[in-house]
Amino acid sequence: MSNNPYYNLSVDEQNIIIKIDKKAIDYQQLTQLLNHLELKSISQRSQLTEESAAEDRE
Repeated sequence: MSNNPYYNLSVDEQNIIIKIDKKAIDYQQLTQLLNHLELKSISQRSQLTEESAAEDRE
């Protein structure tokens, strides 16, 4: 799916698979990035839930 020399992305029915060249990024940096993405995703889902709740009150 991706033509980047440092990483490769692929998708199947349930997963997004990321393969990254070890030389491209430090393991700790990658872990921090993934944690950030997880928190952002949780936050976005929470906001959507709050918006739906506000619509239900109207």
